[in-house]
Amino acid sequence: MSQPAVFGEADEMTLRDYAAVLSRRRWLVIVPAVIVTAVALAMSLSQTERYQATTDVLLREPPSATTLGDAAEVLSNRVVQNELQRAQGSAIEAEVREVVGDEPELSVRLAAGDDSDVFLFSAASRDPQLAADAADTYADTYIDARRTALITELQTRESVVVDRLAEIRAELDATPEGAEFEALVSQLGRFEFELESLRTAIALASGSGATVIDRAEVPSTPFEPTPARTAALALVVGLLLGLGIAFLADYLDYSLRNEEDLGKASGLPVSGVLAQVKGGEPSDMHVIARESPASPAAEAYRALRTAMQFLSVDRHLQTIQVTSPNPGDGKTTTATNLAVAFARAGKRTLLIDGDLRRPRVHHSFSLTNEVGFTSAIAGAGLAEVVQKLAGEPTHNVITSGPLPPDPSELLSSQKARALIDACRGQSDLLIIDSPPVLVVSDPLVIASSADGVILVASAGETDRRQVERAAEQLAQVNAPAIGAVLNSLDADHGGSYSYRYTYGQYDTDRHDSVES
Repeated sequence: MSQPAVFGEADEMTLRDYAAVLSRRRWLVIVPAVIVTAVALAMSLSQTERYQATTDVLLREPPSATTLGDAAEVLSNRVVQNELQRAQGSAIEAEVREVVGDEPELSVRLAAGDDSDVFLFSAASRDPQLAADAADTYADTYIDARRTALITELQTRESVVVDRLAEIRAELDATPEGAEFEALVSQLGRFEFELESLRTAIALASGSGATVIDRAEVPSTPFEPTPARTAALALVVGLLLGLGIAFLADYLDYSLRNEEDLGKASGLPVSGVLAQVKGGEPSDMHVIARESPASPAAEAYRALRTAMQFLSVDRHLQTIQVTSPNPGDGKTTTATNLAVAFARAGKRTLLIDGDLRRPRVHHSFSLTNEVGFTSAIAGAGLAEVVQKLAGEPTHNVITSGPLPPDPSELLSSQKARALIDACRGQSDLLIIDSPPVLVVSDPLVIASSADGVILVASAGETDRRQVERAAEQLAQVNAPAIGAVLNSLDADHGGSYSYRYTYGQYDTDRHDSVES
């Protein structure tokens, strides 16, 4: 028996694997996306509409006597940043608030990048007219503040120059002609020229070097809320959240998903994949190969029978034990249907219910369980415990019989082994339904009398780690494990089984058509 793969080994995921995860967990992706989008959209629609208006202002170096008539000089980046700080200052905002009130939201920024010298004065308000008025007021207040600051600076410099001229004239009156006198005359001329330039600059300072390019227009549509954009962004966030949840849930889900999972966990070839039996009694009560022999599910058991027949080519398989890691994995369903499939292929088949704790075979075929396997061990003859099925001449059943106090001890007895050997002589194929491996030690005892052991697991229910432990326990007693069977796989799950199921349905429809 090959060893099961170590659980948790990292396998590189392909695009098909990612698609399979999304298919399995699609609701974990869809539901968060819908919820996040709906909440964001509701919040957006509940917001009050707000309008935004913007006034554009161009900054240049203020004109002076020397630049009069020339193109205004472009300001350096440092000066622009200083002016931006002035525009964003609390003093200017306070002046604007005195005019427009507290409601409009005010902001100013450079038009584009650090090299721009255009300021965008914006105002946002529930009233579109107020937004436009506030933006214009903000720009005008800044221009006035810049003009006032510029004039104040020039007037301060003018006062200093006037004082200096008075000092020079006083010195000239007290200085005789000579080199020092000529130097004072030269200084006097320079300061008189500077004074003239400053007075010209003060006269021209009304422009302040800041000009409105575009006045704010009254906005016709609100800039917020934006339900469409909000919904689109929320959808993206919701999808990302859903994807994260889906892949996390898939990573933390250890249940078997498909036959590949079962093969990796058990280290055994997957001999059969069986569909869910929908409706009616619990799954271990269905003998679908007998009740609906033309169904795709019955065809799946015939395919399992074929797989067992191929295995018997290279090894003697007269006694087959069917077990599972846990109760409810479908071992009894597999054992009963496989027995019917072999019997209808002409094999003299004897099915023994070796589960002496929770026997189910007698329920599956509606048989009595007053005598059975334990009765034969206790001394009853085979003829007394073998029950023949109506309409199944080659299929006989030995139910469990009365339940013993210590099944493991009973099964390990020499009488139990002798009984199983005797049953071999009464049939072409002996199938034993045994308890789950991880629950009791009974199946490990029975395995010593079997030619082959089939491990049955349930898709979506059985934990991959449990399959590993079950396979390891069988390997420890050298049980002749020959294959694994995946039970209760949803036919809509997809993959190779979905194709086989569909083909089987097609073949069944064709068969029914011919018969009609």
